[in-house]
Amino acid sequence: MVGMEAGGLTDILTRALIVGASRFLKQSFVIENKGGGAGAVAAGVVATAKPDGYTLAALQNSSIIDAPLMNKVPFKPLRSFTPITAFAWSEHSALLVSKDAPWKSFEEFVRYARQNPGKIKYSVSGLGTGMHVAMEVVAYKDQIKWVVIPYKGGPGARTALMGKHVDACSYGSDWPIYVESGDLHVLATHGRSRSPHSPNVPSLNELGYNFISSNFHSIIGPAGLPPQVVAKLEAAFVAGMETPDFKTARERLYLSPVYYDSKEYDRSLRDRWVAMEKLYKEVGIIKEAATQP
Repeated sequence: MVGMEAGGLTDILTRALIVGASRFLKQSFVIENKGGGAGAVAAGVVATAKPDGYTLAALQNSSIIDAPLMNKVPFKPLRSFTPITAFAWSEHSALLVSKDAPWKSFEEFVRYARQNPGKIKYSVSGLGTGMHVAMEVVAYKDQIKWVVIPYKGGPGARTALMGKHVDACSYGSDWPIYVESGDLHVLATHGRSRSPHSPNVPSLNELGYNFISSNFHSIIGPAGLPPQVVAKLEAAFVAGMETPDFKTARERLYLSPVYYDSKEYDRSLRDRWVAMEKLYKEVGIIKEAATQP
């Protein structure tokens, strides 16, 4: 199951990954898109699946950790799953506006939002995603009130901006395609430093917000997967990462290479829970975690 709608970044990348994985396992995958809840809907289904390795989910780490911190979900983020692998890194997500928007810089946009409480509407691919948290961090620091409009994936959020149903979109790492085409304008990015695709655009980290969106694309299964099944799946997805299909898709989506095996990814998720719970409380997104880990 892919935890975002069809045609989005997670969907395209996962379909490229399973080309090589299918060859390795000598059997095909059937993909079902199950968007909603920033991936939490798909995670909830996998959490109750039989632990035999035949039901898996492609999700971002924010789907497993960030969304449950913010919203009550029917699974335990650190107990309901067997992490299998993280296979790509989405660092440079960004804040976008229409090409003819009145704001030409991030500073202008923030100034307008501060002076017009509740007037700005922005779209995201789900509550609890890194793109959503980025906007909430800015709102907290600059005392802004704006309205978030969540969608089941990036395509819906982007289309809402292009159709001018919203004023801005906090969007995933494949935004350069739409900026280079002239359809959209980028105001700020969410990485550790400036994006190489728009070196004149500042990052939130650079602007003093002390925030970095670091989303890993990953595969998980239900808790209790036997070690031999995990090892076989790890090997299959490593094979998938080595194919030209996958590498081409990753590059076209402006993603960075990364690989975590099951134990490394499990450790990463546990560390993220601690870090994000602390951040969410500091900026006032939550008082306590909505879901216990």
